[in-house]
Amino acid sequence: MSDIAKELRNLIRTTKALRAENGCPWDKKQTFETLRTYVIEEAYEVVEAIDSEDILNLKEEVGDLLLQVLFLSNIAEEENLFNLSHVLVALNDKLIRRHPHVFGDRKAQDEEEALSIWNEQKSKENKNKSREFSKSAPSLIRAIDISKSYSKSGLDFPSEESILLKLASEIKEFREASLSKDAASIEDELGDILFTVANICRIKKVNPEIALNNSSDKFNERAKIFLRLKSEGAKDEDAWDKAKLILKERSK
Repeated sequence: MSDIAKELRNLIRTTKALRAENGCPWDKKQTFETLRTYVIEEAYEVVEAIDSEDILNLKEEVGDLLLQVLFLSNIAEEENLFNLSHVLVALNDKLIRRHPHVFGDRKAQDEEEALSIWNEQKSKENKNKSREFSKSAPSLIRAIDISKSYSKSGLDFPSEESILLKLASEIKEFREASLSKDAASIEDELGDILFTVANICRIKKVNPEIALNNSSDKFNERAKIFLRLKSEGAKDEDAWDKAKLILKERSK
C-alpha cells in the first residue's frame, strides 16, 4: 500500500507540474469542458483493450483514464471547488453506504440481490434530486438512463413483446415521414426508433455502444473481404455472401 501511495503522490506531482507556470502550454489551457472529449475517448479505449484481451494495452489505457481524473481534480482544486482528496473520500463513503450487505447488517445471496440493494440505496440518495440528464453522455446511454429512471415510477413497457410492437410502430411512422419527405419529421421518427432500440438494450441488459461498435467492426471486416473478392472478379452478391462465410470461419 505504501508503494501505491508513493507512486500516486509522484503522479499527482507530475500532473500538477504540467499545469504550473513553467509547465506544458497545452496542458495549462485545458478546462472541464475541453477534457470531456478525452474522458469519453479514454473510456472507450479501455473497453477496446478489454475486448481485444490486450492486457499490456489495457494497463496503458487505464493509466490514460486515470490521467483525466487527475487533471479534472487538479483543475477543480485550482478553482477552489474540490480536490482529489475530496473525490476519494466521497467515493469511499458512497461505496460503504451502497454496500450495507458488506459493511452493514444487510445480506445479499447473489449478484442480483447485491445490485438490488445498490439501486435501493442509490434511489434513497437521489430521491430529492431533479431528473436532469447530461447531454455530454453518449446519446444511446443517455436514452437508457432516462428510461431507466422513469421506469422506477411505473413508466415502462409491460413486456418484451410490447416494446417490439412499439419498434414496429415507430418504423411504420418513419416510413410515412419518409414518404412525406419532411426532413424534420424524418429526423424525429428516426430518433424515436433509436430511443426504442435503446430501451430494448436496457431490458436485455446490453450496452448499445459496445453492441454497435461490435457490429461496426464486423461490417468493416466483411467490407474489406468483399472489396478484395470483388477486385478478384467476384460479383457483388457472391462476394458479400462469401465474405460472410469467411468471417464465420475466422470466428470459430
